[in-house]
Amino acid sequence: MKDLFCIDEKVIVITGSSKGIGFEIAKSMSCRGAKVIGLSRTTPEEEYLFDHRCCDITDKNLVSKIIDEIFESYGKIDVLINCAGSTSPSNQESIEKRYDNFIKTFDINLNSAFFLTDKVSLIMKKQKSGSIINITSIAAEFGFANNPSYVSSKGALKQMSKAMAVDLGDHGIRVNCICPGYIRTDMTEKSFNNETLHEERLRNMIIPRWGSPNDLVGAAIFLSSDASSYVTGSDLVVDGGWCAKGMS
Repeated sequence: MKDLFCIDEKVIVITGSSKGIGFEIAKSMSCRGAKVIGLSRTTPEEEYLFDHRCCDITDKNLVSKIIDEIFESYGKIDVLINCAGSTSPSNQESIEKRYDNFIKTFDINLNSAFFLTDKVSLIMKKQKSGSIINITSIAAEFGFANNPSYVSSKGALKQMSKAMAVDLGDHGIRVNCICPGYIRTDMTEKSFNNETLHEERLRNMIIPRWGSPNDLVGAAIFLSSDASSYVTGSDLVVDGGWCAKGMS
């Protein structure tokens, strides 16, 4: 059973690795023997033991160059985790600002994941194996208010993952999503610290607490390991029961 979930010596590329969910997954996988390469615009503020490359993931030329360098250094890429994300609530004053933020959010949350998946899958096709994990959100499942760019980009990422699971399946590449609920990170800190919003969100959960980034590590290890060898095109929901709960 221990070997089934083994990620020792797997080469794992993780975006958004400088903080929050991406950092916790990168740190934890590195501690479990994986060769982790984190990509993010900034260097992690906390101590870390994984390889890190500063990179704007919306810069296609730079991303392509770094992936080539990673392959040259490590000889393979076993897992890609697209974790980088951005949110921009639609309270801008002008329609121009709203549109600009909509495009920016899609560039980070969806377009970069598509490009990275396309790029890394070329390596995985030669290996005839690989696991691609996209971090979506319960916003991909529900129409949350005042944030159409985030909701629609995460919904699109979910469906893109299913489509690419079909396209890449014949090459031994699996594509799945992890769907987090409300996790306490920099992105959610305002609502976490607002007593009213905190309690509103808590009422939607079966498990009566907000999640922490560490709650996503087990799901990421499962989808990266041989334990999930027959799992593709799926959404692994880690939300404290939000999606399952009806009226309360």
